[in-house]
Amino acid sequence: MSRHMALLEIGVEEMPASEIENLLQQLSSLSQQKLKEERLTFSNIRCYATNRRFAIIIEDLAEKQEKVLVQKRGPSESVAYSQGQPTQALIGFLKANNATEKDVLIKDGYVYLCKEIEGQSTEAILPKIFKDILSNLNFSKPMRWGDGSFEFVRPVKWVVALYDEKVLPLQIFGKTASNATRAHPYFDRFVQITHPADYVNLLRENFVLVDENERIEKIKQQIEEIERTHQLTCDKDEALIKEISKIAEYPIAIVGQFDEKYLSLPEELITVTIKHHLRAFTTYKDGKISSIFVAFADRPGGNMTKVVEGYKNVVNARLEDARYYFEIDIKKDFEYFNNKLKGMVFQKELGTLYDKVERIVKLSEYICEKVKLQHLKEPIVRAAKLSKFDIASHVVFEFPELQGTMGRIYALMKGESKEIAMAIEEQYSLRPKTTIAGVIGLADRVDTIVGNICIGNIPSGSKDPFGLRSKAETIYWLIEFNRWDLNLKDLLNYSCELLSISCTSNSFEEFFSLRFYSYMVNNGVRYDVARAVNHLWTTPLRGILAANAIMNIVDRKDFTDLAIAFERVHNITKNHTSRHYDGALFTEDAERELLNNFLKAKSEVTKFLEKLDYDKALQSLIALKPYIDKYFDDVFVMVDREDIRQNRLGFLKNIDDLFMLLGDLSQLVKTQ
Repeated sequence: MSRHMALLEIGVEEMPASEIENLLQQLSSLSQQKLKEERLTFSNIRCYATNRRFAIIIEDLAEKQEKVLVQKRGPSESVAYSQGQPTQALIGFLKANNATEKDVLIKDGYVYLCKEIEGQSTEAILPKIFKDILSNLNFSKPMRWGDGSFEFVRPVKWVVALYDEKVLPLQIFGKTASNATRAHPYFDRFVQITHPADYVNLLRENFVLVDENERIEKIKQQIEEIERTHQLTCDKDEALIKEISKIAEYPIAIVGQFDEKYLSLPEELITVTIKHHLRAFTTYKDGKISSIFVAFADRPGGNMTKVVEGYKNVVNARLEDARYYFEIDIKKDFEYFNNKLKGMVFQKELGTLYDKVERIVKLSEYICEKVKLQHLKEPIVRAAKLSKFDIASHVVFEFPELQGTMGRIYALMKGESKEIAMAIEEQYSLRPKTTIAGVIGLADRVDTIVGNICIGNIPSGSKDPFGLRSKAETIYWLIEFNRWDLNLKDLLNYSCELLSISCTSNSFEEFFSLRFYSYMVNNGVRYDVARAVNHLWTTPLRGILAANAIMNIVDRKDFTDLAIAFERVHNITKNHTSRHYDGALFTEDAERELLNNFLKAKSEVTKFLEKLDYDKALQSLIALKPYIDKYFDDVFVMVDREDIRQNRLGFLKNIDDLFMLLGDLSQLVKTQ
């Protein structure tokens, strides 16, 4: 059977770069789904997208749909036949389905019509498939145009639909498909596509690179050529390269130079002005930032001198704004900025940023006390007091990406120590490595999570507008990284007390326990082990150490046997609340043996846990296993005599509690 190619291209008004990645993923999955639903075989699907068009090319398409065997149930055999002859019921069923008695199959007491249906031609079915694909695309911000009857990512300008050399009869979005696609808009012309196989090369000849990888490679090659020519190093920001590839169909590099007087500004301020606000690249010479910048224009022809001059004027104007705001800021002191925070709302129900800073200071002091950092209390409190001052600065108001960075720069300029200045910036990092940054970063995140949950901003599904899940992840990482033996529940309670709204820590248990489980699993802990220690979320370091210790021996037979023995203890005591027992009431040797060995193990486990040595603590528990087995072999716990039964349950509850300090081993998947 001969194979064929098909092409669908939709031309649109310029769409935002944020839609392109999602669009490509949808095109790929929907194309495969719809082709399979329609029983059309193919070898490959290629999807392309620029800011002005997107396309699907389907390779090695069959000429028609695959045949399908249809089974349709008719009347029961007893109704369809009478004395071996077809009844009127069967005759009517066959006639209605354009079939004969040869097409009939008897199965499970019923008559079935079995008929092989020939597939439709690919040419006939493709317009429907293309319409289905387009109608199922979803966009974050679709637009309506015309009389409002059309809705899509942007207004549609043209449609191409080809099956080999033939134009398909497709009408959609008020457009009729043709074989004419638009060249780069700079040239303002349409070109004819004779065959889908010519699509990519034809557009390249007309200054449209439909393949994003080709656009990225072209950007990188031009940057490397500029580096060689000008003897400098360009900051090849991968995210920026990818962003440019999404907003330019034919990116052309231009080299510009801003006024050297702006080199006196902080390097970070220059970089953000050029990179984030103008989508251009900074360059470096002899290890220092230079006045040369590299930008990209989607303009494959014409007078580039004017383009370069335009970029230069814009860069100088933005840097002049940055210089103006910077010079105003450096004349102000910390008190000025912190006082301005009193007029800046953090969140409506949670007060101002000044209120938040005061809470961060108190939480930082609390953390210092609990994790024995009193020797660092002075710089930690100082960093906490200055943790948000730069948000009130003119530069950060204009360039919010520099929050924290300008805090560091201004702090150093005003004589603060390097460790405090660095902490002001690093507090925002997902992985703050210094102790001071870690403390104020932990305090900040706890305050934000507690406040938001107290006012009802609890993440649900994919919605987490305040990034609370990510903040919880960083909290657990900070505790593990710094080995802070901190009671998180107590910290949350204290954070509640600092708020001016009523709140209890009970509101946080579900959120924090879920995030603790997720943190452990994401960091390589087996899911059943994470479940076993999840109740230790209130003391995260201990929970993590317990998980790691269990992971080290989870598949050992002696540990698996211990888990089975624990499960017997856990199950029989799960509804028992009293821990009271009297050894004098023990009547069996097995009871006394387990008591003696339990007291020994408890002493050892307590000692090891004080040193956070969970590996040795587990070994002490393993030694209990034979005595637990013997206990259940020789002792009947649920005796009729009430005092004996309650005494035995109270004793076993103490054993259960000891195990639970390291984990609920009943949650583990047992291996044999």
